[in-house]
Amino acid sequence: MSVEFLRATPLFQGLSDEELREVVVIFREEKQRGGAAIFRSDETCNELYLIRNGFVRLLDPDGSVLATLGPGSLLGEAEFLRGLAHNTSAMAATDVQMWALPDANLRTLLQRHFNIGVKLSQNFGEQIAQLEDYLVAQLAKTRALGELPHKVLWPVARSMQPHQLARESLLYQAGEQAEALFLLERGSLELRQTPTPENPSPKAVLVESGSLFGVLPLLTNKPYDTSAYAVEDCLIWTLPAATFYSLSSQFPLLRRTLGRHSRSRLSVADQTQAVVRLAQTPLFAQLEPANLHAIVQRLVLQHVPAGEPIYRLGDASDAMFLVDQGEVELTAENESGVLQELARVGVGSFFGAMSLLTGEDRLENATAIRNTNLWVLYRTDLQELVGLHPAIGSALDQAVSARISGRQDSMDEGRLRRFPLLTDLSSQELREVASHLRQAHSRAGEQIYQAGAPSDALYLIESGIVRLQPINGSGSWTRGEGEIFGERAILSDEPYGQSAFAETDLDLIYIEQPGLDALKSRLPSLAFNLSRILSYPAAEGEAFAGAPQYRAGDTPVEYADADYGRQSSMHADDIPRPRPHRDGASWLGNLSAWGKVRLILVLILLLYLVIVVVPSLLGFSF
Repeated sequence: MSVEFLRATPLFQGLSDEELREVVVIFREEKQRGGAAIFRSDETCNELYLIRNGFVRLLDPDGSVLATLGPGSLLGEAEFLRGLAHNTSAMAATDVQMWALPDANLRTLLQRHFNIGVKLSQNFGEQIAQLEDYLVAQLAKTRALGELPHKVLWPVARSMQPHQLARESLLYQAGEQAEALFLLERGSLELRQTPTPENPSPKAVLVESGSLFGVLPLLTNKPYDTSAYAVEDCLIWTLPAATFYSLSSQFPLLRRTLGRHSRSRLSVADQTQAVVRLAQTPLFAQLEPANLHAIVQRLVLQHVPAGEPIYRLGDASDAMFLVDQGEVELTAENESGVLQELARVGVGSFFGAMSLLTGEDRLENATAIRNTNLWVLYRTDLQELVGLHPAIGSALDQAVSARISGRQDSMDEGRLRRFPLLTDLSSQELREVASHLRQAHSRAGEQIYQAGAPSDALYLIESGIVRLQPINGSGSWTRGEGEIFGERAILSDEPYGQSAFAETDLDLIYIEQPGLDALKSRLPSLAFNLSRILSYPAAEGEAFAGAPQYRAGDTPVEYADADYGRQSSMHADDIPRPRPHRDGASWLGNLSAWGKVRLILVLILLLYLVIVVVPSLLGFSF
């Protein structure tokens, strides 16, 4: 085949003489006699044919003639370049001399000379399938996508389009909505920030060949915070935003991988918003605006896809997090190994701060439950800030001290005297009770314990409503703020007689059985109050004397915690770890040692009455 003959073919126009010579050598000459089938409908299209001499008929699946092609015509061009099966059949109308271009030969050539593939794609009007091998290899070389399997990289490569950008041309401008993911194939670009009064000469970031860019604006759905200018003539592969979102839904690993490898400092717009949000959080509320500005300049934007962990229980605490968009769930396993939710952290709330400031390892798991954008302050940046701005260190020290003090005093006297059970205890007795109390939060609909399970705690309701459902399923009743539940079972050492469900969101205080036994032995007034409970009738729905009454549908007193954006009595860093419940056992196995002794004495007395007393009264003798 001659270079001139190939140049006359529209698909190969624009190729240089050297590029045409590279293509000519990978063609194979082939001859077919008149009437021979060249390819059939639905066969895989593995070769492109260029007719040199003779004529070929194209037939539809029914055998009807669609067209007759002569010298200089291409056969199967669209199917070959798209990687599809033939949708027509081809038959030699006369003896035919052709040149065949195998798919494998073209793919090998484009690995060495990708620019040929770019020109063929431009002439064809879309990216040719044979260029995908090269693009997959290029994507696999990037730090962000290198760990992805080829089954994910293939559809990405197939959807990317080449874009020529002349020197000093603008690709996108700061403030524009993210429109694509970019891979720089050739040339270099600069990402230039918009000058501000605080930073009149911002430093540009150079993007070199082989680099992905535009990733974070696409992930976070935020406008570009820089403008991209070509320093020299560039060839850029683009993946449109709509295609990216479709692929990331089909392959969640794509978004996860990009999210793990994409970070940036906050844009000017985000910094302004971050100052306002930090000023509204208790941790930073006392800081001057200048100190807040210093902090937000160190914040890092991070995207975490839905379902992706942010950190795990036991991880070293290396950062604190503020939710910019989305929602984060904090969970921990109880002693039975059951994963329970501690809190959900919403927009404007922070988490992970106290473990960072105290140096503790993470006490919970943090997981994004929706696609979430976080503002992250890393330990190294915080340490530098404290060195440069002593006021920040002082404010954080005060916050830690206040938080620790708050934890110690969280069960204050006024809070506990709301419960009739504890009203008449002295201050010293209340402090001793508080040392055994724990806190928990339950969401509406959650089960607190199950009927028949061993009684292991006494519960006090701070806010919300509890519904109690008997084991026989007949009827139910509710208890509300200031009341207690689970009392009869634990005081009589019997399994729970009802299942307990959160009718609404609940804030609970509870005391486990070992602590309750210790308090009864040390505090006679508490033991007396508890004994009064057992003396009350056990009618269903009867509440502890003096407590407010609730019916189904009543609304409890609610209060909001701005620290993590949901109804609660605790901060995300102060949320107690969940308490386990054991499975049920037989009633005899759940009796205490003294209960078993009493049962034996009763049985002995009954035997004595039946064997000795009753016969003597009836006049029998032995």
